[in-house]
Amino acid sequence: MTSYTIEFGHLGEGRPVPDLTVDTDDINEFHRAVARHAIPYMKPVLTEMGHPEAADCFFHTNKDMSMGQFMWIDFQSGKGGRFCAARITAAEVRKAGE
Repeated sequence: MTSYTIEFGHLGEGRPVPDLTVDTDDINEFHRAVARHAIPYMKPVLTEMGHPEAADCFFHTNKDMSMGQFMWIDFQSGKGGRFCAARITAAEVRKAGE
């Protein structure tokens, strides 16, 4: 199993999203867990910044899972944006007895 520590960056004037640790080997579960954790913290900040629609976003990472960010896309208007970058640190977790 892999333990990922996610350190969220700035959004607006501060860092509203507390850091998170996710233990999983399922990449889809990892992305869902990060979004589930962060979006409730980001939504009021995005609303205050005049971009409440950006809270309907998803988290994506680079290929080696060392960094990520949230992305909002509106296919109809052709608009989108990336925000709240995050540093990801991964560590293998050994089960007892291994």
